[in-house]
Amino acid sequence: MKIALIMVKGNVYGFKNRSFIFKYMPDSLTLGTLYGIIKHSFPEIEVEIYDETVETLKKENIKADLIGISAITPCINKAYAYADYFRQQGIPVFIGGVHATLNPKEVKEHCDAVVKGLADETLPQLINDFKNGALKPFYEQNPDMSYSNLVLPERKIYEDKSFLGSELNMVYATFGCTNRCGFCVQPYVCGGYHQRPVDDVISEIKLIEDDYIEFIDPNLAKDENYLKELCQKLIPLKKRWFAPLTISVCKNEELLDLMQQSGCEEILIGFESINQDSVKGINKGFNRVDDYKECIKQLHKRKIKITGSFVLGLDSDTKESLLSTADFVKEAHIDYVRYTINTPYPGTEYYEKMKSQGRIVEDDWNLYDCQNCVFEPVNMTAQELESIFKTLWQQTYTLKNIFVRLSYIKNPFTFVKDVVTNYIFGRIYINMVLKEKSFIKKIFF
Repeated sequence: MKIALIMVKGNVYGFKNRSFIFKYMPDSLTLGTLYGIIKHSFPEIEVEIYDETVETLKKENIKADLIGISAITPCINKAYAYADYFRQQGIPVFIGGVHATLNPKEVKEHCDAVVKGLADETLPQLINDFKNGALKPFYEQNPDMSYSNLVLPERKIYEDKSFLGSELNMVYATFGCTNRCGFCVQPYVCGGYHQRPVDDVISEIKLIEDDYIEFIDPNLAKDENYLKELCQKLIPLKKRWFAPLTISVCKNEELLDLMQQSGCEEILIGFESINQDSVKGINKGFNRVDDYKECIKQLHKRKIKITGSFVLGLDSDTKESLLSTADFVKEAHIDYVRYTINTPYPGTEYYEKMKSQGRIVEDDWNLYDCQNCVFEPVNMTAQELESIFKTLWQQTYTLKNIFVRLSYIKNPFTFVKDVVTNYIFGRIYINMVLKEKSFIKKIFF
């Protein structure tokens, strides 16, 4: 028996220009995890991986008894096209991922089975049912699923496929989130917040040869006692690490010290907005705008860099407040900055609320990529919001802005290295945002 697993690519995965293709894969262990689950339960099954985010996929060359497809919302239409094609060839298809979890009935129209939530338990069930000719239409994660002794991702599958190779050092310690930030899909993914035993996480990290670990949890600091234990057990491993956290971690100096001692080099914080009413409006009132600069200062004091994420187009945002964000991130010395357009994902309460208000103006899932405005903002037009989005990316990644943002770095070598890295990072994203054909359209804006 042979199973083919496909990861579908969309606009959020990379860009092309005249001279080369830069292939960027977002943080994902999906294919490695599915491969590991199948091989753990069915070592005799042949599994082939097709990762469209880093390779060209020719669907006519894919031959299998069963095909699994994973896709996020802006890629789901392409997933449907692939699924429809394979089913026409007589090959059963199952689809999983966030969009499938949130919109199972829609997805079922294009496949034989839908996998909702994590697949650790449901994928073996699905394969057994397929072998017995009794495939069910829906497979849903057990809310009481154990997170101990999870099957580990098979990282070897990424060695020849990933351009960046980052999948080799990515780790999940926790899953889901209990915060209900309006735009976020994480609370829906696996039914709440779940922790792996710290010893399980440490055992997995010991298997990773790289000395740099990238935690891809939605919020590694949701339980500060858990993070403390993890940091304490990371110290002897002498690893360097990155993780997404919330601003609340900055109020716990003991935890910050432990993070530094355990090798934390960078964290991602969803600041979301410099307008307090805006963050309150998305149920993220625990973000206190007045605390942002002190939080950044405490992290830099411990040589921890910050990637700050900002969501544009929240209901209390104005054109003026958004445009002032570039000055704020410069003055606050945020190392790296990411801007996204507020996107109400289908299947969430946030989407249903906006739809009931008549504010959803676009139902083409291809445009739900955080780079296009698919709803009617309160204090500006959709076109104005998209224009501000592009302007902020351009203003934030001028060399002048980069120099000021990183001026807190006193080591000349580190400063130059980070300026170069910052500029390249900015140009990559600006290329995606502006759809420029030239990698460097201008040296200076």
